Amino acid sequence: MITKIAAGLLAVTLLASCSSTTTTQRTTLRETDAARLAAADASNPAPPAEAPEEVGAGPNDTAKNPALVPSPLLRTSAAGGL
Repeated sequence: MITKIAAGLLAVTLLASCSSTTTTQRTTLRETDAARLAAADASNPAPPAEAPEEVGAGPNDTAKNPALVPSPLLRTSAAGGL
C-alpha cells in the first residue's frame, strides 16, 4: 500500500516537473562575438594599462617605499648564510 502511494506521488512529481521545465536557446560563439563587437564603441580607444606603481604594490624605489627594505631580523638571517 505504501509502495503504491509512494510510486504515485513520484509519478505526479515527475510529470509536474517535466511539464514546467523550459529550455533557453543557446547562442553560438560567432553570435556571442558579433554581439560583443557590436556593443563595443570603436570611437573610444581602450584606456592605457596601469603602471606597476598604480597597481598597489608601491614604487620600486626604497626611498619612496620603505616597505621594500628588509627587516633587521631578515637581514641578519640572510647574512648568516644557509
